[in-house]
Amino acid sequence: MPELPEVETIREIVEPEIKGKKIASIEVFRGASILTGEKEFVTALTGKTFLSLSREGKFLLFHLTHDLVIISHLRMEGKYFITPKNYVKEKHDILIYHFSDGTGLRFNDVRKFGILMLSNEERCHKEPPLSTLGKEPFALTPDELYDGLQKKKTEPIKEALLDQTLIAGLGNIYDDEVLFAASINPKRLASFITKEECSSIITESRRILHNAIINHGSTIKSYHPKEGMSGGMQNLLLAYGRGNKPCTRCGMPLRKISIGGRGTVYCPNCQRIENKPFIVSITGPIASGKSTVLKYLISKGYLGISCDEEIKKLYEEDDIKNGLKAIFGEEVIKEEKADKALISKEIAGDLAKKKALTDLLYPLLYARIDKIIDETEKKKIAIEVPLLLGSPLEDISDLVIYVDTSKEKEKERLLSRNVDPDIALSINSSFKRGLSKKMAGLVVSGNGDVSELTKELERAKYL
Repeated sequence: MPELPEVETIREIVEPEIKGKKIASIEVFRGASILTGEKEFVTALTGKTFLSLSREGKFLLFHLTHDLVIISHLRMEGKYFITPKNYVKEKHDILIYHFSDGTGLRFNDVRKFGILMLSNEERCHKEPPLSTLGKEPFALTPDELYDGLQKKKTEPIKEALLDQTLIAGLGNIYDDEVLFAASINPKRLASFITKEECSSIITESRRILHNAIINHGSTIKSYHPKEGMSGGMQNLLLAYGRGNKPCTRCGMPLRKISIGGRGTVYCPNCQRIENKPFIVSITGPIASGKSTVLKYLISKGYLGISCDEEIKKLYEEDDIKNGLKAIFGEEVIKEEKADKALISKEIAGDLAKKKALTDLLYPLLYARIDKIIDETEKKKIAIEVPLLLGSPLEDISDLVIYVDTSKEKEKERLLSRNVDPDIALSINSSFKRGLSKKMAGLVVSGNGDVSELTKELERAKYL
């Protein structure tokens, strides 16, 4: 979605092209994009002249004769282009203002989320959406930002800064950039942000937005301020879009997570949360070498947690044994112990039983790990997590290490452990190798021996 710099760039390009142009006619190809009604819009504007074009937050305001104002929001992919004489409509054009000199202005929107509203100079700031719009960073003071954040009791700062009623103009791209520049973790609760940090947010917002305007905004996917022209700010971004790439300040892989449904990138080192441990999760397919990585990190001073070991402890609890009996029958418990070979064989061929086992064990597993993390005084924690993707542990991880191995090597290791590789690999068949590897900040090969894997880990100096 175009943010303040992109919309300002469009304003600077479009205004001189339309100023003084009289609307001879308006062709509307999608009336639903005009929230105040197509008929009134066309009737009121035909014969009027564009006087100027201003911007408030992410909104464009077209000012015309007779005190008329067109309020426009580009949303995801809205674009304004000047059209030459004899222009032929394109597929995603929403409307075209035809000028008396034969040229025109078209609003094009592939996603069709962009909106237009007809208003006037007297009403436009008294009614939504402009009446609810917050101040821009250029006008907002640190104290005003601080007061607004105190009302965001449960929202992370990343999500709070996207609220256009609090601060206008920032979106996902520049939100990431501002928080990175200010060294503030995006997961921090907004109400915990200090006045000093609010001052830093305002200072960095102004600097970054000003720089983005100079560079004509960021062309990430489809934003183009005019035909044949792209922005240049995307080449200067230090956080947004750089998940798993090295931090430009410390070299640690940047972490990409989701906050409020928005992809968010931050540096786990430069944007640390005070009194929170640095958490590394180790994942990979079965018999890949995850435990070797865990042992290495323990030797470096990390508190080590193995999900497999914690599950073994759960198997000893009476409530779990009763739950296992309900899923697999009385024969699953032999001499007061769970028959893990039987469980493995059962879940290898029965997805319903596999899900039931997961539903029984994993909520308790996550609770145990949360308790360990809460009670430790260690500053660094390493968790061996076979099934990290989509779990709560993914959300709390600052760095993900993926141990990559071939299935041939996995079979070899399973045989050496007297484990049936066919059953084990069948159970592990749902493991999403590609997605798990993609989310990792560090990928190491588990195909070699312990010394080779250790050398790879030692090259990651940030560990």
